[in-house]
Amino acid sequence: MKKIFLNFIFISILFSVLQGCSKNTPEPPVPTNNVVAEINTPAGEKGYIYIDGKYIERVAPAAVSLKKGKHVVGIALKDSWKYLRKEMDFQENTALTFTGEDQPKPKVWKALWVGISAAEGGGCTTRFSKEELDAGYNYFQWSITEHFEKYAYGTMQWEVTRKDLDEPVKINSTNSGYVLEPEELTRHIDIKPGDYDCIFVFWREKFEGCELAGNYLGLGWAQPMSSSMKTGYVTIKFDVGNGTIEDKLSYFGNNDPGMWIHEWLHTVGEVYYTSRGCVLPKQAGDGFRVHAAEIYNYKFPWLDWYRDFISARVKDPSYGYVGIGPEMLLKCSLREEAGNICNE
Repeated sequence: MKKIFLNFIFISILFSVLQGCSKNTPEPPVPTNNVVAEINTPAGEKGYIYIDGKYIERVAPAAVSLKKGKHVVGIALKDSWKYLRKEMDFQENTALTFTGEDQPKPKVWKALWVGISAAEGGGCTTRFSKEELDAGYNYFQWSITEHFEKYAYGTMQWEVTRKDLDEPVKINSTNSGYVLEPEELTRHIDIKPGDYDCIFVFWREKFEGCELAGNYLGLGWAQPMSSSMKTGYVTIKFDVGNGTIEDKLSYFGNNDPGMWIHEWLHTVGEVYYTSRGCVLPKQAGDGFRVHAAEIYNYKFPWLDWYRDFISARVKDPSYGYVGIGPEMLLKCSLREEAGNICNE
């Protein structure tokens, strides 16, 4: 009994000592290396927040936590389709108020659009009139504004040169059907590396019993730097059908408007931007990233897919958000890399 009592006294004294240590020794400070950035947008417009080029799944206006140090904070405005950015060293809690002055100068991309008046193959020729080529070119220009530049949130500005070829252009028979290959085009137009970021070619599939068919509407060459021209290359084989070209283009505009943006994405979204360090969407079963929309649960006609692919907001279970992104679009264009004139 005496032994139990002594043990009790010892335990009570020990407990008191430990309690005393707890009360008299100050808690060590909680280490922190973060600051808060309060992000405000023009007129309170909602905008997707990017930190150092990566979308963080937050929408401004908002407060975000950042590690101390230098960061680029970007805002892709949802309604006005503009990208604003600030680059600064964050060492304390900071209020960031974005204005129109924070919109960077867009990167200029140069395109050559080629209208084929006479496409020759298989012993026959299909033809577009000048007015029909005008309609095709106008649709392309509409897509440049509504898709290319818009989905880049104003970080791209396309300068387009148009050239119509009046002489017959040979269309070769391949495993995919009849294809106007870039080597054939260079027999008619002198194109050197660094001249253009992409060449877009428009020709007719069927005309008065002549049919230069293929199992595609458009094709985009996925490895631009491996060609002698070192530029993107897109060809559209257009079937006017029984009506007018205006009727057919109106149908595409209302139902499947992405033919130009889809094929252009092949030229930069398969190899080029991965070589520049982008994490892009995974490849589909046929090996093409641009065809992976359904893997990521996007729906036809895929416009949301093209937008998120370009703006780096495709949600990937392994990498967070992937795609090209506004910051990368402000850097070296394909033409600049081909001409060794990148200035980043």
